[in-house]
Amino acid sequence: MTNKIKDILKTHKYLLLSFFLPVLLLEGIAIAEKIQPFGSESFLIVDALHQYLPFFADYQEKLKSMDSMFYSFHAGLGYNFLGLWAYYLASPLNLVIALVSKSMLTMILSHLYVLKIALCCFTAAFYFRKRRGKDEISIVAFGMAYGLCSYMVGYSWNIMWMEVMMMLPLILYGIDKLIKEHDGRLYCFALFISLWCNFYMSYMTCLFLILWYLLYSHKNVKEFFTNGFRFAGYSLLSGVMAAVVLLPAYLGIMQTSSAKLQFPKELWYGTFGNLFSRHFLGTTPLTMAVDDSKINLYCGILTLLMAGFYLAVREIRLIDKIRRLLLLVFLFFSFNMPVLGYVWHGFHDQYGIPNRFAFLYIFALLAMAYEGYCVLVRGKRKVSLWIYFAVILCGILIGITMKTSIVKLEMKTVYATVAAIAVYMVCFALYQKKIFRKKIFTTLICFLFIVETAAMAVMGFQENGTVDTDSYFQDTKAITEVKKEYQKNVETRMELISGRMLDESIWHTLNGMTLFGSTAQGNVVDMMDQLGFYTGVNEYLYEGATPFTNNLMSMKYQIYRPYDTKYTEFSLKESVGNVTVYKNPYRTALAYTMDDLVQTWDYEDYNPFYVQNDLATSAFDVDELFHMVKTAKPQLNDCKITSDNGDGEYVFENTSARPDNMVFTIRSTKTRRLYIHFDGSQVENTVIEKNGEQVLTGRLDSQIIYLGNVQKGDEIRIKMQLKQDNEMSGVVRLTAAELDEEVMEELAQRMQENAWKLTSAKGNHLSGTIHAQEDQMLFFSIPYDKGWTVKIDGKKVKTKALGKAFLTVKVPEGKHKVSLTYVSSGFKEGAILSVVGFVIFILIMLFSQRKKKAAVKEI
Repeated sequence: MTNKIKDILKTHKYLLLSFFLPVLLLEGIAIAEKIQPFGSESFLIVDALHQYLPFFADYQEKLKSMDSMFYSFHAGLGYNFLGLWAYYLASPLNLVIALVSKSMLTMILSHLYVLKIALCCFTAAFYFRKRRGKDEISIVAFGMAYGLCSYMVGYSWNIMWMEVMMMLPLILYGIDKLIKEHDGRLYCFALFISLWCNFYMSYMTCLFLILWYLLYSHKNVKEFFTNGFRFAGYSLLSGVMAAVVLLPAYLGIMQTSSAKLQFPKELWYGTFGNLFSRHFLGTTPLTMAVDDSKINLYCGILTLLMAGFYLAVREIRLIDKIRRLLLLVFLFFSFNMPVLGYVWHGFHDQYGIPNRFAFLYIFALLAMAYEGYCVLVRGKRKVSLWIYFAVILCGILIGITMKTSIVKLEMKTVYATVAAIAVYMVCFALYQKKIFRKKIFTTLICFLFIVETAAMAVMGFQENGTVDTDSYFQDTKAITEVKKEYQKNVETRMELISGRMLDESIWHTLNGMTLFGSTAQGNVVDMMDQLGFYTGVNEYLYEGATPFTNNLMSMKYQIYRPYDTKYTEFSLKESVGNVTVYKNPYRTALAYTMDDLVQTWDYEDYNPFYVQNDLATSAFDVDELFHMVKTAKPQLNDCKITSDNGDGEYVFENTSARPDNMVFTIRSTKTRRLYIHFDGSQVENTVIEKNGEQVLTGRLDSQIIYLGNVQKGDEIRIKMQLKQDNEMSGVVRLTAAELDEEVMEELAQRMQENAWKLTSAKGNHLSGTIHAQEDQMLFFSIPYDKGWTVKIDGKKVKTKALGKAFLTVKVPEGKHKVSLTYVSSGFKEGAILSVVGFVIFILIMLFSQRKKKAAVKEI
């Protein structure tokens, strides 16, 4: 056994080094950046903090409690967990979180970054080793150029993507085997793993694979078509094998706001120079950007030289050069053409993470460059003279970049790039002058390439920044205690009055309303906006609640921390550590019977107070819940109103950004519970003062804000700072309302009388009883989803969406038992397809094995 290990280490030492060297480098960066356990920092920046980490926490709890994987009530009033799992969490590597405590989760995920990036280096090195035919240092250099390129470093926080990048080299090597040996097993299985781990990025890979196959160097037309059938068949089989993940993921994502097709109208983003400059040495990796023309392209200066060398040498056929060049040019144009980018992104806007498919271009460029390198090391010394063509080509491209770039170039990146080219050229010159032997020359340029790549990775992670876990998770222990004490079942919903991270309530696995994620249902987002909650393209947060919506959604507790300044209608319950618990003064339930008149509910009014009034009246037959309070026109500073509809809507133009561009003043004529709501896409910051004292500040638009129990004579001032940008104009709509407390008491009583009594809640199954006074509609504060099956007295009934968002059923007069069961749409069909796919794949494996044994016997 010892000799076998020694043989493996000797035979595959560079392949193994392509994994362990990046691990050592990245762990060194972790130590330098004080990443846990070497400090209190974490690599989990941007959405890795605000989205993925909370989802991992929910997943970890499910794994440890063996809870249903179909559904979770820990976000969004309830959500399709399997759909979200398929989008964010499906990688088998993520199962490691089941072995650690929650307190170690941030540390484990930070080091999963290291493992996944190192594996990307390893699989790329494996591909290059197969192309080279031997184990040597070049596979380490080019493997690291892929795994540590600026795309990987800048977008490393998208931890759920990494498996797709990891599998790409294996998939492409699988295509080689499929075409040359008619063996598609590796291709099929590698593509299956990619599809399983992340269908969204794998979609981009699949588009790329079609181009790769079409531009592959086939022997003849017959081989093109026969291998084409194999390619299509194995591709389809990999999709069938992954269907149990793909179908629920696809059906879930089609319910989001992003599923709407809206092709871009622009023809170009920018210029050649804007894009090509991102290849330069010293370019800061991009972590996110509003501008969709931004990109991460750096993958080594030697890569550019070897790609140019590939195009120059005569040893490579012209047709092969044309094929590779066509692929790269098409991908490069895709970066700059909004329509092509839209298609590459799954007919989906890029939303702050531009050109996500750039890893495909980077690997194609590296593959082309490595072919050039192989020609260099296999050929005679004079072949290296073609490097001068590559240098001239790089010089021309740098010149064109400087001439055409419309963004300011950092000249230090230009100088660094030219200097790197010069260093490599010195090595080539010494080789040509026979001062260096070939082995010394190739080892030296590969070593310099590794140093270049490693230095850029160090700089990139420093630029990315880190997150101080102490500042974000200091209340986890106290909130865990609160949850144990108060969260009895799914009907007991509780929320943080404000979160340090957007999905913080999910991190604490509270039965809450907040959901920020790519699988958030578009209709629910729209409805929450209409009801007065803060929403975004793929988010709705617990910001904007009123006593009515708190009751409607069974919000029983609110959690406050010392820095929270928002007013609450809830009653003080107790303090636990550094957090304070407030309790809803009214009894709540997960579901209520409503009058059939609710089907006429007008939920599309821009005023959320009108929307809530109409719902309360049509569903529970109460009078007007909110009375509108007239507000005067705002005072203006460096701003003018160009249009006023007389109902609180103002069209404006501003000339600068000032803290008091627009100031609304409300003077209370009596004691009342006062609320305001305003929309303003150009409002950058808001300050709310009460009698001259600041009570709230920050991003306060697009949500209902409770101003407390205002006394007669109190003065409320809402000061808005407008953006100073290219638009310098926009619309602000502000409304104020007072709550009628008598009507609220009556409404709460009606809701209590109409409440569904929850008797059992286990995983994806709920049951309870209801006593309907007449034939009514039973409303659940659960997002409508076709995955729900509802039975009344054991008989399945048809579900319907109220306002296109909430689950409802019709219930006849009398007392009834109502049960709900959730199974993610597409799961059953997907499971059947996956079983069939695996059976076919196993049969292919057995047939191939038998065929191989038969061939050995013949010999």
